[in-house]
Amino acid sequence: MSDQSNGRHTDEGRDETGAATPRQRVLNDRYELGDPIGRGGMADVWLARDLLLGRDVAVKILRSDLARDPVFQARFRREAKAVAGLNDHGIVAVYDTGDTDVLMPGEVVPLKVPFIVMEFVRGHTLKSRLSGGPLPAQDAVNATLGVLAALNTSHAQGIVHRDIKPANVMITEAGTVKVMDFGIARALADSAATMTQTQAVVGTAQYLSPEQARGESVDERSDLYSTGCLLFELLTGRPPFIGDSPVSVAYQHVGEIPQAASSLNPTVTPQLDAVLALALTKDRTQRFQTADEFSAALRAAQRGEMPAQGQDSALDATQAVPLAVGAAGAPTEQFQGAYQDPQTGYQPAVDETGLQPAILRQSQEDDDDLEEVRSRKTLIWVVSLVLVAIIAVAGVFFFRWLADERERNALVEITSFSGQTSAQAEQKLKELELSPSVELAFSDTVKEGEVIDTDPVAGQKVKKGSQVTIHASKGPANVKIPKDLSGKTVDEVRTTLQGLNLEVAPQTREVEDAKVEKGLVAGTDPKEGSSAESGSAVTILVSKGQVNIPSGLDGKTEEEVRKELTDLGLVVDKKVTTVDNSDIAKGLVVTTNPAPGSKIKVGGKVKLSVSKGETKIPEDLVGKSVDEATKSLNDAGFNSITIERVDDKADKDEVLAVTPKSGETLGIDEPVTLKVSNGPKTVTMPSVLGMTSQEASDLLRNTDNYGLEVQITEVDQDTTKPGQVLAQSVPSGEEVKQGSSVTLTVQKPAEAPEE
Repeated sequence: MSDQSNGRHTDEGRDETGAATPRQRVLNDRYELGDPIGRGGMADVWLARDLLLGRDVAVKILRSDLARDPVFQARFRREAKAVAGLNDHGIVAVYDTGDTDVLMPGEVVPLKVPFIVMEFVRGHTLKSRLSGGPLPAQDAVNATLGVLAALNTSHAQGIVHRDIKPANVMITEAGTVKVMDFGIARALADSAATMTQTQAVVGTAQYLSPEQARGESVDERSDLYSTGCLLFELLTGRPPFIGDSPVSVAYQHVGEIPQAASSLNPTVTPQLDAVLALALTKDRTQRFQTADEFSAALRAAQRGEMPAQGQDSALDATQAVPLAVGAAGAPTEQFQGAYQDPQTGYQPAVDETGLQPAILRQSQEDDDDLEEVRSRKTLIWVVSLVLVAIIAVAGVFFFRWLADERERNALVEITSFSGQTSAQAEQKLKELELSPSVELAFSDTVKEGEVIDTDPVAGQKVKKGSQVTIHASKGPANVKIPKDLSGKTVDEVRTTLQGLNLEVAPQTREVEDAKVEKGLVAGTDPKEGSSAESGSAVTILVSKGQVNIPSGLDGKTEEEVRKELTDLGLVVDKKVTTVDNSDIAKGLVVTTNPAPGSKIKVGGKVKLSVSKGETKIPEDLVGKSVDEATKSLNDAGFNSITIERVDDKADKDEVLAVTPKSGETLGIDEPVTLKVSNGPKTVTMPSVLGMTSQEASDLLRNTDNYGLEVQITEVDQDTTKPGQVLAQSVPSGEEVKQGSSVTLTVQKPAEAPEE
C-alpha cells in the first residue's frame, strides 16, 4: 500500500462519511496504527508499525459501514486470500490478516471488522499521474508492461484481478510498477466467476470488458481488455468510452468501437493504435490471449513494428480489427487500425442501428476474385444486420433487467426514531420494506418503551428486505428512589416503587422517626434519593411513633439542643431550669427531662436544665506566670480575664495578685483581674569615680535617679584622698536593674591622731 491517499481523511482517521476508527491502536499485539493514509470504496488504509519485525506496513481495514454486509466481508477476505499466494515484485504483498474492534456511533458493543496487513509502498498511483494530463508514450508503455508482468503472475496461478484501472496501479519512488486491490479478484476455476454479485455488476464502468458488462463469465482476457483501457487513458488522458452514466458506458463497451488514440493524441504511433485495436476487440477470442502476447506486441510497437499476424488471436476479415495485406512480394505487412478505413484513414459512418460496421480488409486479389469478395461482403452485411437485431433485442431486455435490478436493489435510508415507541418504529420500517426486530436494553436517558437507536444506525442506507434491529429502552439501569415517600401509606409507596421497576420486600421494617406518625412510611432502604439497580429489592421503613431522647446534649447551647429535639418531633418547654455546675459553662445545657436515652412519643414535651456557670477561683495563682494563671482560670470555666500590668521588682509576667481572691465563688462569665509585673526598671550606670563615698551613695540610691543599693568597701592607698571612690563594681554605661546592688571601693579615711 502507498503513502498516497485516494480518499479524504482527517487527523483523527475520520472522514466526512463519519467512518469510525479502531478502538485498538495495536492490532494483534503487533501492528501499531499510525496516521490514516488513504480511503477507498471498500476500506480505510492506515500506516502502521510492525513491532515484531520493526518495519512499516500498511493496514487495510474494511470500512465499518460495510462490515455487516457479508458480501463485502467475503470480498475483503477474498482479496487477502488471492494476493497471499502471489509472490511477485509487481504485486503489493499481503503479510497478515486479522480482525479488530470498531465502536459504531451510538453503540456499546464493538463490531468485529477484518483487516489486511500489506506491504507499505512509497509512491503514487497512475490516477494521480493522470491528473497532470496524458503520459509520454514511453512512460505509458512501460507502466502497462509492468501491469502485464503482474497479471502474468496472477493469471499463472489462476487469479483474475477484474478491476484493473489507474487507481489500482502504483509507481514506486524507484519507478517500479505495483498492482494492488485484488478486492474483487476471483479464481479462474470458480465456475460462477461472473461480474454479477448480489445482482449488481462489479467493477469500474470505464474499464469493463464486454463480457463483464454482459454479466458473462470472466477470464484472464477480461483483465487484458481492462489493461487496454488503461493504456488508452495513459496515452490520451481519458478512457476509451465516456458517458452520462455507468450503464451508458457499459453499453458502449458491448456495442461500439472506440476512436483511435492517435485522434486524441497525435503523438501516438500507428503501431500503438494497432496494439490498442487488438486489446480492445469485443470478441475475447480475437484479442490478446495472454499477458505475454500483449507485452510482446507492446515491445514490438516500441521497435516500430506492427503486431505479428501469427498470434493465436490472428485476425480475419470478419473481425472488428482487420489486418491489411500488402502487395505480393512486399517485405513487410502494414497493419491498418481497427478504427480507420485502410484507404481514407477515417472512421466509417455510424448506420441507423447505432453501430459501426465491421471494416473489411482491402482486397489485393485479381479482378477474377472481385465477385467472390462482393459475395463475402453481402454475407457479412447480412450477418451484421442479424447481429445488430439480436443486440438490439438483447439491449432492450438488458435495460429492462437493469431497471428491475435497480428497483430490487434500491437503497433505503434508515430514519431516526428518536422519541418514538418501538411499535411506531416497527411499522415505519415495514413501510420501507425492511425487516425489523426489537431488542430491549437499559437506558438512563430514554423513556421505557421508546427507541434508543437502530442497527444499522439512522442515516445509513441498506437494501430493501434488510434486517434492522430496534433497540428499545427498558428504562434506566439505575433507578433513583424518590425523596418524597415519608409520611405516605405503605400501599402508596409500594405502588410508586413498583412503577419504577423496583422489587418491594414483602416485609416492612419498623424504625423510630419523630417526624412521622406511627404506621406511616418513615423511609426506605436503600434510602430515599439514592440510586438502586433496576429490578433490585427495596425495603419500606415504617414509623414506630416513638423517639429516643439522644445523648450528648450536655455542653451544647440551648439553641442547638432545642433544634435537635424539635427535628425529632418533640416539643421543648420554653422555660428552663438553671443549676450550679462547675464543669459546664454558664448558659449551656446540663441535661434534659426526661433524661437522655428515655423513650417518648412523638410530640412529647422536654424540659432543659442550663448551667449557672459559678465556680471557685483557683488557688496558688500568685507567683505563677501570667500564661499559667490564665490557663488555670480557663480550665476552671472562667472566660473573662483581665490583665493589669505594673512595674515591680518581681520577674516580668509574674502574677502579683488576683481579684477576687483565690477560693472565692464567681460566675464564669464575670471578670477576674490578674495584676502582673512588668519586671524591674533598668538604668544606665553612671561613673562615680573620684566622688566621695557620700556623694556617690546619695546619687545611686536616689530612686528618682537610679534606685540602686550601694555597698562600700574601704581600702588603704596612700596616694588618694580619704573617702574618695576608687572603683565601682558595675562599669559606667552598663544597663542595670533598679534595686540591684552596686559595690563602691573607696579610700579608707585617715585615722585620728592619738591624744
